[in-house]
Amino acid sequence: MPLFQTHVVVDWSARSRPSPERETRDAIWWAVARIGRRGVRVRKPEYARTRHQALDRLARLIAGELDAGRRVLVGFDFPFGYPAGVAAHLTGEASALALWDWLAAQIEDAPDNANNRYEVAAAINAAFPGIGPFWGRPATWDYPAIPVRASARTCRDRHPPERRIADRHAKGAKTVWQLAYAGSVGSQMLLGLPALKRLTRDPRIAGHAAIWPFETGLRTPDAPAVIAEVYPSLLSDEVRARQRAGEILDSAQVRVNAEAFARLDAGGGLAPLFAGAPFLTPAQRRIVESEEAWILGLGHEQVLKAACRVPPCRG
Repeated sequence: MPLFQTHVVVDWSARSRPSPERETRDAIWWAVARIGRRGVRVRKPEYARTRHQALDRLARLIAGELDAGRRVLVGFDFPFGYPAGVAAHLTGEASALALWDWLAAQIEDAPDNANNRYEVAAAINAAFPGIGPFWGRPATWDYPAIPVRASARTCRDRHPPERRIADRHAKGAKTVWQLAYAGSVGSQMLLGLPALKRLTRDPRIAGHAAIWPFETGLRTPDAPAVIAEVYPSLLSDEVRARQRAGEILDSAQVRVNAEAFARLDAGGGLAPLFAGAPFLTPAQRRIVESEEAWILGLGHEQVLKAACRVPPCRG
């Protein structure tokens, strides 16, 4: 029996204005893969112009699946935690969820995507010596506390680690401190973590959703809905091979990843991924469970890739 009947993978965005009406890259996308009697079926990926719109539709989707008796796994493509020590430095608690609460109180994210992420990043930089750790902004933007380039940061020996444990093992993973430029995840994080908090508190799903691994530990969760960090680039070769003619890359990424998790689950192979990577030490596991999070599938790439070797769905 699969652990989940519905698998959702979300590609997040930190745009400061609504995305165009016409579907485009670098916006919010998600795909839904369902396991049924006839196997795995993947719905056409969906597109949202704003974060508020996306959260409402995702909450409605999750609630509908739960009402239908289907357990749901939802993967978001940005880091769920900062490197060890950051949460305690900013909140007094070595807890990623305490930092989520702190960020939720600081971040302003309007229905039209206008937000204050750079002001919050500047305030975090001010909490550490020198310049940094956040970096990356257009040179014309007036945020002197945030350097344009990583090389302009100072007092690096007194800043938090550059990368989490997971980021050191995930090929191509960017540092959480990069706010702009190709592949950056820093801005998505600043806006995404408060959004996840709002999603889990939505009355339609509140009390039914758990954050892996912070609320579940590195073990198979039993909540009706589970929200986990994913990294679509684990399947970058498979995405390129299955990208359809004219398909936006973001759409292909969420579609292929959702299908891979669902196919692996349908074959009974998903549970080991929730234990994290086999190479994690006990000390690292404690950090992952409390502060840094883990990428679902990291350390199990080969089984995820194998799930992509069956003929692709055309749902």
